[in-house]
Amino acid sequence: MQIVALVTAILSILLGVFSWDGGSLPFYVPVSGLILAGIVWASRPISTFLKVFVVMYALGFMFLALMSYLGAIHMLPSSVMALLPPPFMASAAVGFAAIVYGVSFIPLIRTVMGLTDPYFDAPEKDTGDFGRLSRFFPSRGAAARALIGFIIANNFIQVAMQIRLNIWYRDLFNALQSKDAAAFWFQMWSVFVPLLVCWIISQMLDIWSDSMLQIRWRTWLSRNYFSRWLNDGTHYRMQLLGLAADNPDQRIADDVDSFISQTMALSTRLLAQLATLVSFTVILWEISSGFVFPGTNVVVPGFLVWVVLAYAIIGTLFTHLIGRPLIRLDFLRQRVEANFRFALARLREYGEQVALLSGAEAEQKRLRARFGDIVDNFIALLIRRLKLVGFTFSWQQMSVAFPYILTGSYFLAGKITLGQLQQGAQSFGQVNSAMSFFITSYQTLAAYKAIIDRLTTFNDGMRRADAIGAAQPEPHQGPADHVAISDLALKLPNGRTIATVPEFTFRAGERTLVTGPSGSGKSTLFRALAGVWPFVSGQITVPAGKTVLLLPQQPYIAQGTLREAVTYPEASKAFDDAAVRAALEAVKLGHLVAELDNEDLWAQRLSGGEKQRLSIAHALLAKPDWLFLDEATAALDEPLEAAIYQAIGEMLPETTIVSIGHRSTLVDLHQRRVDLRPGDDGISTPRELAPASA
Repeated sequence: MQIVALVTAILSILLGVFSWDGGSLPFYVPVSGLILAGIVWASRPISTFLKVFVVMYALGFMFLALMSYLGAIHMLPSSVMALLPPPFMASAAVGFAAIVYGVSFIPLIRTVMGLTDPYFDAPEKDTGDFGRLSRFFPSRGAAARALIGFIIANNFIQVAMQIRLNIWYRDLFNALQSKDAAAFWFQMWSVFVPLLVCWIISQMLDIWSDSMLQIRWRTWLSRNYFSRWLNDGTHYRMQLLGLAADNPDQRIADDVDSFISQTMALSTRLLAQLATLVSFTVILWEISSGFVFPGTNVVVPGFLVWVVLAYAIIGTLFTHLIGRPLIRLDFLRQRVEANFRFALARLREYGEQVALLSGAEAEQKRLRARFGDIVDNFIALLIRRLKLVGFTFSWQQMSVAFPYILTGSYFLAGKITLGQLQQGAQSFGQVNSAMSFFITSYQTLAAYKAIIDRLTTFNDGMRRADAIGAAQPEPHQGPADHVAISDLALKLPNGRTIATVPEFTFRAGERTLVTGPSGSGKSTLFRALAGVWPFVSGQITVPAGKTVLLLPQQPYIAQGTLREAVTYPEASKAFDDAAVRAALEAVKLGHLVAELDNEDLWAQRLSGGEKQRLSIAHALLAKPDWLFLDEATAALDEPLEAAIYQAIGEMLPETTIVSIGHRSTLVDLHQRRVDLRPGDDGISTPRELAPASA
């Protein structure tokens, strides 16, 4: 930023010196360059995303100012001169940069930049997922800044071409009015055709660069979100805490995509509209500099500018009043849609249970209620949008006739030419369109605000969960022959203590059964030992260098082939075919061996007992040093349960097993029994019972 500011200042001073005597450039061009240099220098602390805009406006100023100077001293061919915008376009960059710098202090913009900047500051090397573009930049963030810079420059060029086309309208209609054939054909072939070619190329480059940036940005941001959400148990802690982040799948899949596309569209479109506003306001002011207030002889400098300003302000005010409820309704729409999809997905997952309970009618009632929320929201949105569209469409259509009504009498009186009439009408339309950005984009802005709120709450939820995880005591590394607990207090998310363990040790090589009534804290104890329960104090010492695996009562069955399900979370090729088959045979799932490489909805197809045995098969493949079974065989009958424990003992002779269970038959399958039972105060403590006979 410092270098760009210094170069801008130096060039402005040189242009001012060279133009001092000859008047090659209007005085305001070098002066505005010095102001722009100051803005660039002051913009060093602002958002990275917004810095790119400021820098690109500075580069645009330097290019246009230099070209205008070279043209003024006749160092450019006439064909190039005919395509250049007027010198004030260079000075307009100062206004654009000032606006960007100003909006950087708005709280909402800062919130948006908090979601945006991490990608544009990303320091890691680009992986080259999108072709050769990556090799030219030192980091992913640098490539992103280069792309958005190119998009801004291209938009700046498009605004300049719009201004040149506006001048072309004036010159073309003046040639028609004076019946000057040579001037007419010059405007058609030497001005319009080159501008048309440049416009087509610019539009194609705009589509390519915008699409490339969006897919690269979405790839990075989606990976960033689901990595943060899944890493270190953040998703689990968010669920425990009940943080305000409903339907995280939708936020990662849909909201990220919408946020990126709308950020790109609104930022580049808004700044293009600002460029249009500043540029065409100058033209409109010049055309109406001598206009009088209707019905009087009072001259109002820039009369048409004041008219269009008042017109846009009134329209914006009414638009906001009519459309304000759309923000809440759009936020609600995302939620009710996601709730309905989740209800359908959950029904698919628990289809068998619903069928066995004859719950079809109850589920239909629930789905009708969920869909009813969608319909109610849809009707509310429709009514509000009809009101808004009805007003905005009427307001925009009325603006078409305004410039002709205001300038027609001047043309008929011979005070302005036909070309100036057309130029004024088009400039009025451009300025009105730019000033009416808020009116025409209100629905988009309302939806965008809802998306920002959803991503912000999701970010806040992950941040709070991470903070709790960081405060969670880490298990200590200790001797390899035991797991030791001291002064442990297990709490619920609401802060209530459910169990305390003053001193206890699980010894290696010894099968231990943990029993106790439901709610006594058995599963919570296991999760604390695994390091995923955040609401705990005290000290846990785990064997150094030893692997630990905890199997819950409800196993997770990964999507894909059966082989991928049994080897999860390792890759399907992590274990050889013979080992996978032997593990399935050991847990009495030999009938599924032939389907190892078949894709199916295994979570729905397998019974509860089969899913638990598939989970045990993974443990046999993983060969952990410590295996914690949280009622991981509760869905099996007693003989099959005994056979599974026997298979574990035979295939994992060096593994220490600690189980949670309620069946009395489990006692004989373990060497030690610990009972976790609540006292009079409702807090459970462990109690060693007589050793089992086995």
